[in-house]
Parts: sequence; C-alpha cells; structure tokens
Amino acid sequence: MSATKLLVLGVVHLSGGAHGYQVRSELQSWRAEIWAKIKPGSIYHALKKAAADGLLTEHAEPGNSGPERVLYRVTARGRDEIVELVRDGLRRTHDPTMLNASIAMLPMLTRADAIAHVNERVARLEAELVEQAKWRKHPNPDIPEHVRDQADLWAGHARTELEWAKSLGKRLAEGAYTMADDPGSWRTPT
Repeated sequence: MSATKLLVLGVVHLSGGAHGYQVRSELQSWRAEIWAKIKPGSIYHALKKAAADGLLTEHAEPGNSGPERVLYRVTARGRDEIVELVRDGLRRTHDPTMLNASIAMLPMLTRADAIAHVNERVARLEAELVEQAKWRKHPNPDIPEHVRDQADLWAGHARTELEWAKSLGKRLAEGAYTMADDPGSWRTPT
C-alpha cells in the first residue's frame, strides 16, 4: 500500500490537483502496474483513504455530462507524507516496489536529502553483503542445500543494487535531475 499511496499522492501533487481518472491515466502511462504492482481499484481506494487521513482535500466539481467529479489536492500533511515515503523507500532494502515508487518521486526531495538517503541505502547494502558472506562461509547444515544456494542469488541482487545505488548517489552529487530545491523543480505552488 505504501507504494500506491506514494504514487497517488505524488501524481496529485505534481498535477496541482487531479481527478481519480487522471491519476489512473498518468500511472498507467508510467506502466506503474508493472513496476509498482498497482491495480486501478487500489488507486481509487488510496485516494479515498488519503482524503480520510487528511493528506488530500476533496472538491466536488460538475461533471462534463454526468455526475459530479472529485478533484483532489495534496495538503501540507500530504506533502510531508510524500517526502517521508520517498525517504523510507530509499532506505528500505528488500522492497523493490517501494524503491521503484521512491525513484519515481525522487525529485520531491532536496538534493542533499536524496543523497543522504541513497547513501544510507548503500551502507545498509554493504552491511547485508558482509552478513551474507558470513552466512555463505558458515552455512547452517540443517538448512537444505538448495535454500543455502539462494544466498548466491541474494548476494548477486545486493551487489547489483549496491552498484546502482552508488551510481545514483554520484549522479545526484554531480547535479542529475531537478530536485525540490533546484530552480524549475517539480514542486507546484502551495
């Protein structure tokens, strides 16, 4: 749910306000159903839940030729929640869906904040690789061999992700992307 929540709040924020179908269309154009595992119904549920939690406001508007539509706008609490979710997704390992959502909303952070959280991910991955090496060197003989063999797969994923995270941190430090504190940022007027 956190990835869906982050993406829904982020799209509403970046749009300056949006109807549910606009959020759905935008996320479909990003192919978020694949990399964030978002289903259309979960988008509408996330919008309603975020509004109930005070992260979005709802404004009824007349429909073009049918019932009223609801326009959602992000509240100050909602903007704070976006930032916290992006930070959490960058720090948290073993949650590729949340990482993907955080990368999609990365420019919501300031450059220094993004670099700090990417660096925290690097440190966590390095620590995990050390633990995995210990585990592989001295495996528990009671664990089936095929399960122990998974450790090589886990280590391979961690090494690849570590290389990617270090590269992202370097690109951010070199000025890649327009971040929240850069001129012309994604931030919409409040």
